[in-house]
Amino acid sequence: MRRPVGLLAWIGYVGAWLAMGLWLGVNQIIGARNDGSTIAAWEPLTWELSSVVVLAVLAIGVFRFERRFPLSGADWLRRVPVHIPVAIVFSLVHTSGMILIRKIVYMAHASHYDFRDPWLGFTYELQKDLITYALMIGFCVTWRAVRVRREREMAVIRLERDLSEAQLARLTAQIEPHFMFNTLNAISNRMHEDVDAADRMISAFADLLRAALGESGSTHVRVADDVIWLERYFALMRERYRGQLETVIELDPAARDAQIPRLLLQPLVENAFEHGLKSGRGRLDVTIRSVGDRLVCTVEDNGDGISAGFKSGVGLSNVRSRLELMYPSRHRFEIGPRAAGGTRVKIDVPLSRDV
Repeated sequence: MRRPVGLLAWIGYVGAWLAMGLWLGVNQIIGARNDGSTIAAWEPLTWELSSVVVLAVLAIGVFRFERRFPLSGADWLRRVPVHIPVAIVFSLVHTSGMILIRKIVYMAHASHYDFRDPWLGFTYELQKDLITYALMIGFCVTWRAVRVRREREMAVIRLERDLSEAQLARLTAQIEPHFMFNTLNAISNRMHEDVDAADRMISAFADLLRAALGESGSTHVRVADDVIWLERYFALMRERYRGQLETVIELDPAARDAQIPRLLLQPLVENAFEHGLKSGRGRLDVTIRSVGDRLVCTVEDNGDGISAGFKSGVGLSNVRSRLELMYPSRHRFEIGPRAAGGTRVKIDVPLSRDV
């Protein structure tokens, strides 16, 4: 769908043609003065401006005609014969129009404009107009080629964005059943130890599900909202390991409204419980802070640490994939031993408050 040409575009179009006419007219005046001519300044200006005014009008027609019979694409050579008579008519109209304007202006100055020999004059103008017509057609072809290329580039960008969003949605959706399976498994284990505790875990799990259903389904959320999810998950796990587990979340106030991929930290926390804090005894710290134009998130536990044969599971692989998709070459994801024992996972991404 073509956009309508705005008023400012038309003003610029007319202004450009008039500026060219004035420039040519002034050069005619300067040349005449250098030759010692006493010709009045309005005459060279009339000659050049009358020509460009008619050309400005004809250019619109040429643009529309070339759009209907384009000299590009397949079989463009077959359309060249159509343009030959049009180019001749273009010259006749241009010459006749500028002669008419000149005669009117000369009459207004109580003078007479003499075109001299019509055949010679029209032939002289024809060879110039054929070149002008060819330049206009060349401009139309170039303009269309640039526009088509730009449209293709935008189409590719839109396709890549849609594919990225679809892939992100798939990766995010992958986390949710994985989390539900692990949680239900934890509740099932607790059921054999303490029925009342398992009942409280089911209640906490229900709160998590209600929170999930209330989300918009966006791939990004506010850091503060993701922290609320983590706090509810920690409440569930503290019930699972009642009296044995300590959890701490430190959230930098400057990072509260930053955007973060939804459920980005939760798989890291799950990984800590699965590998470092298998017994449920220990401490788990989550720190989220703003450092310049970066958002730095760390998940640390004082558990058993990473074993020699440690391999990334579904959760960590999912986090890696999402980070690479959202922040290619602009993120850091590190997992390693903690200085005081245990495991430390660090994510460093660009700080963004609007996605």
